[in-house]
Amino acid sequence: MTLGIALALLAAFVYGFLGISFEIAGKRHYDIWNVMLYKQITGFLIGILFTAVTHGPLFHPRVLWLGLLGATTYVITLSAYLVASRQRDIAANWTIVNLSVMLPILISIVWFKDAFTTTKAFGTVATLASIVAIGGGLAGMGEARANAKWIRYIAVAFLFNGWLAALFRFVPEGYSGLFTVCFYGWSIPLVLIVKLIQRTHWKVEKGLIPVSVLGACTHWVGIMLTMAALSQVGRVSGQAGVIVYPITNGLVIPVGVLLGVILLKQSIQKRTAVGVILGMAALALLSL
Repeated sequence: MTLGIALALLAAFVYGFLGISFEIAGKRHYDIWNVMLYKQITGFLIGILFTAVTHGPLFHPRVLWLGLLGATTYVITLSAYLVASRQRDIAANWTIVNLSVMLPILISIVWFKDAFTTTKAFGTVATLASIVAIGGGLAGMGEARANAKWIRYIAVAFLFNGWLAALFRFVPEGYSGLFTVCFYGWSIPLVLIVKLIQRTHWKVEKGLIPVSVLGACTHWVGIMLTMAALSQVGRVSGQAGVIVYPITNGLVIPVGVLLGVILLKQSIQKRTAVGVILGMAALALLSL
């Protein structure tokens, strides 16, 4: 159990830097599909290298389809999140998108029979309160077109983000590396199809490649650490999902916000700070 918790904590820390890479890409207005293309190609190559070095398995039909489902939902998630990142800072965006941990927790409860308690019900309420607070309050939700655009895109990111994490519990033991190969591999043609349909440019802006590589490295490591944590905790507890997910998606919120303040010199509005605190409280309750 201790090793599993440590792996989850490390995953949360690594994911914080993933949020920074997305924040930089959004604020610099890099072409979204170029960022995703180079990020996913890098992740695919890392997965292949890891599989080759560790002599991991090369095929599993379930992993193949899990990778496709994960890639499809992730392409939607990241494209929406990068647009939202242009509208608001990391404190707002990163908090809300990580509150989508409710989805894998719900799946853990329904599918894997993890326990649902009164505290988790309060955690769900606190999650909704956090989202309302960060959005500007009930009155502020529809007061401006710019805010409406942000709400639309962050809502899409919220709804689709949790699916990838939920899939981790369905990956067979020992097939984590292959899952990353399938996940990143499937996402590359999906991104290319969108680029061809939208006829977006292929120009690589200054700094785009390093940001994409940072995103790929932190994302790949975070995925592997999360699946390792689920595996370790699952060996000693039947509550792996409700233990691991609130850590990987909970601690990453203050980590990402603090990194945004320290590295990107971003400030935090009072209502956003309240929302972050409510979000942390929600994830603490969901983990009990």
